Amino acid sequence: MQIPIARDLAERVAPFSSRTTCQEVFDRFMASGSLLNVPVVNDGRPVGMVSRQDFLLVYVRLYGREIYGRRPISSLMNRYPLVVDASESCEQINARLFGSGLSSPLQGYIVTENGTYFGLGAAATLMRVMAGLTERRAQDLERQRQRAEAANQSKTKFLATMSHELRTPLNAIIGFADLIRMELYGEMQPSRYQEYVADIHNSGIHLLGMINELLDMAKIEAGRSELNETEIVVPEIVDEVVRMLRPSITESGLTISTQIAEDLPTLFADEQQIRRILVNLVSNAVKFTPPQGTISVVAEVAGDGGMRIAVHDTGIGIPADKLQKVLEPFEQVENSFTRTRAGTGLGLPLAKAMAEAHDGVLCLESEIGMGTTVCVCLPPARLVPPAPDRQITEVA
Repeated sequence: MQIPIARDLAERVAPFSSRTTCQEVFDRFMASGSLLNVPVVNDGRPVGMVSRQDFLLVYVRLYGREIYGRRPISSLMNRYPLVVDASESCEQINARLFGSGLSSPLQGYIVTENGTYFGLGAAATLMRVMAGLTERRAQDLERQRQRAEAANQSKTKFLATMSHELRTPLNAIIGFADLIRMELYGEMQPSRYQEYVADIHNSGIHLLGMINELLDMAKIEAGRSELNETEIVVPEIVDEVVRMLRPSITESGLTISTQIAEDLPTLFADEQQIRRILVNLVSNAVKFTPPQGTISVVAEVAGDGGMRIAVHDTGIGIPADKLQKVLEPFEQVENSFTRTRAGTGLGLPLAKAMAEAHDGVLCLESEIGMGTTVCVCLPPARLVPPAPDRQITEVA
């Protein structure tokens, strides 16, 4: 889209000289009712501008003709009009004309080329051009938005299809590797094959987890993720997640603790997604915490009456300018420590999306070298109030 410049908008209005008398100016305005503004030019250089409205307000009032008739127009002209170069774009002119503090920007502007007068620009013409330009840009943005949405839908469909296609053979690989690893049909010879089969099995499990994350993200982006809500007991889920991840925690040389508030209310939510949130947050803490570090899981009633579930670690931390980046899909903060950790970069984005699906929020606080705290806050409406105590009435 070509943006008009001052040359394209200029009208070739014959200028006055600063020596032109006010009577001559009046006669010219009377002869041309459509003439609204006229530049004043000496030796090709703009020195002012005369506005029809401003000039006539002074000239036709009582004694105006007698006072100014024989005087040069320099006594009534605007000495400080806006002067623009012919190569300036309409956007630059618009910003200068309406942002320059001129007393009357609607008088327009003078266009020069190589420093000499070229023509006169009208504010009304400029506004029409800017309106058309804005409309065309809005149309372009809408077309780009539609193309981006179509591309995103294609990507989501592709991810979902490929995830399903990959999981089928991968499940077979994992299953047969597990069968061989357990030596159900006899001992493997030589014994070194046992290590290779274990590697195949572990790699398959890891790859399946990554594919499942891709599939989950594809479903969420496509708006096809539905909540299967039931009443769940959060402490039990926390214990289950910690018990499940205990081997990797121990192997990494870390310690983990839980702080569960007493009488924590039951939560009305999708149990699988809440478990997945915890698994992702604790797994991230394990992945990015050096040996001898600590991880703590907290579940409590928040100040607003909702539920706060937090995972804190003493890991490497995240730079302040990267906090929002790590919440975007497939984004990871690169450094010498994280490059040794495999992953899709979907752990935190998935946890955030699942928290938001429950009308909650995920908050991230971190400091380099001090650790990271990830909080998931669920609204009070998600908490199930305790059942009232039953009253026992004695029958006489």
